[in-house]
Amino acid sequence: MNEFGTVLENVDLKKYNTYGIGGIAKYLIMPDSIDALSNLLKYLNENKMPWYVLGGGSNVILPDDDFSGVIIKLDQLNSYEVKNDTIIAESGILLGNLINKMLSDGFINYASLMGIPGSFGGAIVGNAGCYGKNIFDDIISISLIDKDGNFKTLKKSDIKYDYRYTEFKDTKNIIVKAEIKGIKGDISKALENIKQNMEKRINTQPLEYKNAGSVFKNPPDLSAGYLIEQAGLKGFTIGGAKVSLKHANFIINYHNAHSCDIISLIDAIKEKVKKEYGIELQLEQIVVRWDNNGE
Repeated sequence: MNEFGTVLENVDLKKYNTYGIGGIAKYLIMPDSIDALSNLLKYLNENKMPWYVLGGGSNVILPDDDFSGVIIKLDQLNSYEVKNDTIIAESGILLGNLINKMLSDGFINYASLMGIPGSFGGAIVGNAGCYGKNIFDDIISISLIDKDGNFKTLKKSDIKYDYRYTEFKDTKNIIVKAEIKGIKGDISKALENIKQNMEKRINTQPLEYKNAGSVFKNPPDLSAGYLIEQAGLKGFTIGGAKVSLKHANFIINYHNAHSCDIISLIDAIKEKVKKEYGIELQLEQIVVRWDNNGE
């Protein structure tokens, strides 16, 4: 499989996700081009080898079990270019790096997203956002490789998306690049806003612990963190997983947590908030389950 890119064997997945959990993957492959990714998928499908695409490893809860297949990482698909006021970026570029490049070219429209961890592709899948700004606000089109290895481009109007959701969460389509509308503005003001937002993150989020960002979506006109805190769950612990004392909508890997600890804690939070307030919290993070059969 070396013809498709960089291949690693028997990889400890704890090093590849922000919760620091998971087992061993038999292979990890980083394709060196979009064509290589397409050919890799065709090869894996023909040989009935299971595969899973892992972005920056934030916003996901990996299983404790080992994975007998191939983890695909798009780190080497990280190109960036500007044509007029349109940015074309591949999905493996880290979101922070993309924002810095846009700012260098005078585009401020994603500045408020600075600090969100993970890759651009992962941010697209979950329609990541904060401070009233979402990734999909300025998307023009998305290019993807479908599960059979075929390349497709979709206009924004052809894609189903909503608050912290896109249709890509429900498919095995792999986003490989996107076109973004660039909006120019006051760079110095944007940089000052970034500084203030980053200070706010440091003061209000448990960045000193391994975590995967916000656990639950905010219900309409409500704060998930507020509901969890009011339910008395700050500091509540199951195994090595704990509800953060700094921000209740964060679960931290407090002491060698396992996936099962985090999932059990999520279930307990949902049950308590439903009992206290009649509100069914919706998970923002993705619970991954391995398909070790290659089907």
